Amino acid sequence: MVKQAHKPAVATRPGEKSSRLRQRQKLIDACISALHQHGPSRTTIDKVVSIADMSPGIVNFYFETKAALLVATLDYLAVEFEEKVLLPLAALRETPVLALRRLVELYLDPDIATPRKVSVWYAFWGEASARHEYSEICGKRDLAFADLVRDLMARLINQSGAKHLDADAVALGLIGSLEMIWQGIAFQDEGDIDRTGARQRCVAYLTSIFPAQFRPEITALSTTASKRPERAFSSSQVSPDACAKLLVAELSMAGTDAILLPAHWPGYSVLARTLSGRTQFIAVLAIKQGHAAAMVNLPGRNTADWLAIVVYANQTHRLRRYYVIPQAAIAPHACLDSDIESLFGEYENNFGLVNMGDPERP
Repeated sequence: MVKQAHKPAVATRPGEKSSRLRQRQKLIDACISALHQHGPSRTTIDKVVSIADMSPGIVNFYFETKAALLVATLDYLAVEFEEKVLLPLAALRETPVLALRRLVELYLDPDIATPRKVSVWYAFWGEASARHEYSEICGKRDLAFADLVRDLMARLINQSGAKHLDADAVALGLIGSLEMIWQGIAFQDEGDIDRTGARQRCVAYLTSIFPAQFRPEITALSTTASKRPERAFSSSQVSPDACAKLLVAELSMAGTDAILLPAHWPGYSVLARTLSGRTQFIAVLAIKQGHAAAMVNLPGRNTADWLAIVVYANQTHRLRRYYVIPQAAIAPHACLDSDIESLFGEYENNFGLVNMGDPERP
């Protein structure tokens, strides 16, 4: 493991610190591309700075050696995987079916499983001179991931009563399926990757082991609405499920595939799929229009991808309004229902699930 020499701390202004962090990240991003193209042994500082369009001397300001840059790059990917995959899944341990579905989505997410990033993982893992760094940085995380998948399988086996199944073997089968798909991604161009088909193959494996728990998603529509409890997100006397059904209809008519989820999926009401093939979970908040100074409690960060606010009619107001908002655009606080338009007007009738803050990634 490469150790960098200690440098005395130098006071910097906030703007300088932000600029330095951006430059450091730009070097790491360029190193990912260089590793993807050349592998660890043939990646050089010159190749990295050429991709980053930066001067060679600036690298020494952040990384004393090429090895330190390579280690920082692998560490960046490892932390990203931990934050975007491991931690969200660990929070869903009590609901293994939901967690395993989410695992497939997150593991194959185009932000995580890109040809550039996946090839870096395998470059470090497969090249003898880089294996020590891989083991130091990723070894414990790999074990934690395997333990988490095994724990989810054990919980599901216990819940389903399928005592004949071996949690280790079933977990290994899913991990192996995901790894094989990753290996294919490493050798493909992004435009050639069939992510929808890859997800379906993984879910098909789970369905073959747990057929009752992983039926095709469309069967969720058969759930009896009268047995569905009130969702946590509600500021009205009308069940959010009624508004969720309206939202599913509007999404579908706009060309976005959507279904109503069964009651045991906590935190969501609707499952939708964007035109790019990304599966998105939507929580629904129902608000009765025309209340005098009614307070609305906007939920904070949760496991849903979007919050849909459905403002439904009373006897005076017949029209309904829909605001479909990405979670990143919501801060938890209370507001008046009359403020919804000014706060989220740009997301009204957002049935295409477009993130206004990042229009290239809906």
